[in-house]
Amino acid sequence: MIRIFKLTKRHMDDNDKMPRELKDIKIFSTCVGHGVGTIDFSEQIAQMSEEEYEQMLNESGEYVKFKLGNLSKYFEVEIFAEHALRLLPQLCDGKLKQILLNLREGYLVIKKDF
Repeated sequence: MIRIFKLTKRHMDDNDKMPRELKDIKIFSTCVGHGVGTIDFSEQIAQMSEEEYEQMLNESGEYVKFKLGNLSKYFEVEIFAEHALRLLPQLCDGKLKQILLNLREGYLVIKKDF
């Protein structure tokens, strides 16, 4: 089974005993992407069979095969907005294309069950 997850929200652990200066550093670090004290929450938004996934790859262009074709090797593929822009023109119509068309922020993770 292939599962598609989307980042839905972020949570930053708040510690009341932490000095203000350290809180500011933690907030800054989180904002610039270092992820200090940040937990990402992803939720499953879709799934497809391995056969559907393989058919999608076979009916799509070279970049799709390059970016998404190693799922069986790595069991996980991340798709950020810049990837979606390159994937969409070459991706065949289907579930994943609809999801990518609506990706405005965050990212997707495609996972293959063992």
